[in-house]
Amino acid sequence: MAGLLLLTALWAVLGGCSAATQSTKPIPKAEQGIIDLTEWSWDEDGIVPLNGQWAFVWNNSIRGEKRGPKIGGITTLTVPGTWGNLRMGNGEALRNQGYGIYRLTINHQIQDELLAVRVPNIATAYDLSINGKVVMSRGRADTDERKAFPYQLPAMVHFTASGTQTVLELAVANYDHRDGGIRTEIIIGNASQIQKLQIRHAAQELIILGCLIMIGFYHLGLFILRRKEVANIMFALLCFFVGLRMGLIGEGFIVQWVKGMDWGTAIRLEYLSFIMGGWSGFAFFQIIYPIEIKRVWFKLSSGIAALLILSVLVVPPIRFTSWVMGYQIYILLLSAIVLVSLVLSSLRRREGSRLALIGVAGLVITIVNDILFYNGWWRSIDLLPIGLLFLIVMNSFIISLRFSRTYDRAEQMSAELIEWNNSLEQRISDRTDELQHSYQTLEEAKLDLERMEQSRVQLVSNISHDLRTPITLLQGYLEALRDNVISEPTQRENTIRLMLSKVEGLNSLIQDLFDLSVLEARRVDLALEKIPLPSWKDRITEQYGLEMESRGIAFDCSLATESTFDAAVTIDIRRMDRVIANLVYNAIKYTPRGGTIRITMRDDADASTVEVLVTDNGSGIEPDDLPYLFDRYFKNEKSRSSASSGSGLGLAISKEIVEMHGGQISALNPPEGGSVFRIVLPLTK
Repeated sequence: MAGLLLLTALWAVLGGCSAATQSTKPIPKAEQGIIDLTEWSWDEDGIVPLNGQWAFVWNNSIRGEKRGPKIGGITTLTVPGTWGNLRMGNGEALRNQGYGIYRLTINHQIQDELLAVRVPNIATAYDLSINGKVVMSRGRADTDERKAFPYQLPAMVHFTASGTQTVLELAVANYDHRDGGIRTEIIIGNASQIQKLQIRHAAQELIILGCLIMIGFYHLGLFILRRKEVANIMFALLCFFVGLRMGLIGEGFIVQWVKGMDWGTAIRLEYLSFIMGGWSGFAFFQIIYPIEIKRVWFKLSSGIAALLILSVLVVPPIRFTSWVMGYQIYILLLSAIVLVSLVLSSLRRREGSRLALIGVAGLVITIVNDILFYNGWWRSIDLLPIGLLFLIVMNSFIISLRFSRTYDRAEQMSAELIEWNNSLEQRISDRTDELQHSYQTLEEAKLDLERMEQSRVQLVSNISHDLRTPITLLQGYLEALRDNVISEPTQRENTIRLMLSKVEGLNSLIQDLFDLSVLEARRVDLALEKIPLPSWKDRITEQYGLEMESRGIAFDCSLATESTFDAAVTIDIRRMDRVIANLVYNAIKYTPRGGTIRITMRDDADASTVEVLVTDNGSGIEPDDLPYLFDRYFKNEKSRSSASSGSGLGLAISKEIVEMHGGQISALNPPEGGSVFRIVLPLTK
């Protein structure tokens, strides 16, 4: 479908721009400045292009020499063709800047009706004479460069042919453009035929120009509505710049509409639109395919475009038109990058990339055609607007494809929403069940908290009960002192020291009750200090030696090796006293009178640890109880009587304190009987 549209557009343009007749009769050509149309009927055979050899006189003055006419001899020159690409009949090469006179004698039948000649754009000024009378001028053609000035517009000239011979003479001057001469064919026919041809040319250009402007404003409107879509403004600029260039060349509508626009302004606008059209088109595809066309290529193209624009604005037309190859290479490079990128995106199956590739390929073909045409290497017409229209057709297909897929996605989402709505009741029911389950979980957690609070109250009650034993002992010691039962000074001093130790233990126990919850949460601040092991040994011996003796239990606290005398630990001594007390009193409970409790300290330099062993030769620990011995509230009722029962927190608190010091505590039954509690603490170097 897109190819059919392109062929239709090309047929419409080529059909109007070609000078070929519908007749099967061979088209005559000029030879040696004469064209024979005596056998040609305007009404039956149609219009005729005046191609072939025209008589030609060249002004061979060279720029820079003393001004003055140096008219050469009469020779021939092929029409159409630019001077720099032709040689005269005498073999002399032409320069593109200079002054030349074309002359063609037309032999024809006697004409009763008005004839007309359509003269194309001629670079860059001319005077047209028919039978010796000047009938049309564009700009001023003169042998003196200082007196000539350029102006380009196509023209249609009507004249009456008297007799059977008409002489056309074209004086052409070019001092301001890279190419001089007659680039496209001059056409002759009766007035109505030339008028129709002129109208057809104008209508086709206006249709294409109108399409470009409308599509440009359409994309400009899309950009205004959605500023994030920068590609729309770039495509709008592409349409506007190509339309501007089309309005300046060909029929030159913009030059006709803007009064007072001179040739210099028009040629600068033509080149600026050529550059900016290529830049905006490249920017459009870079935004659409940013992965294939890297941002660095766009920045580089922008820099080159800025330099080219500056040259057009600053340099005279004769210079920058001579550099047209640079502008054309710039456009070709951008086109090549876009083509390669679209091939890659097509291989990667990106949405719309194949249609874009077809459209760009058609546009590039017309760009190459125009480059060949404007350099005089190819006889054709300006096809760039047609190529852009073809790209627009492909782009419209891409937009339609995207809209179609968007609608498909919308329909799919609508179906999903309907499905969600239908299943909403079930989802609400499921969610309600989940909430009910959550409420049940919260209720269970509430009951657990109540049980824990009850347990804590019971725990405090049990521990408070345990305070009675040390208080009773203190009371007994005080009564003994009061009644002078203990009268020997040394014994009295030891008793007082023992009482003070018990009081300290009571204070520690009471404080632990308050710190229990904080201790379990590990939020206790330890008052750490460096304690040498010998000092710690003496402290333990002083605290428990006398009491053990009174209980009839042998007690020994010693350092295992000589190196241990130099070792130290960093501990909170008050809290570690609580650990030792728990272990010692636990051992006392299960060690019979006459038994032994031993505390041994040793260091391990390789492991950087200190080991403290609390050993007794009592009844030992049930093997099944060992894994749970340090659990909170653990209490083996089978092995304890009511008199010896405790709170069940001593070992658990000990474990928390030791672990807060970065250590470990464990228990085992040695082969020789009894039990061993092992504490491992970090060694302080």
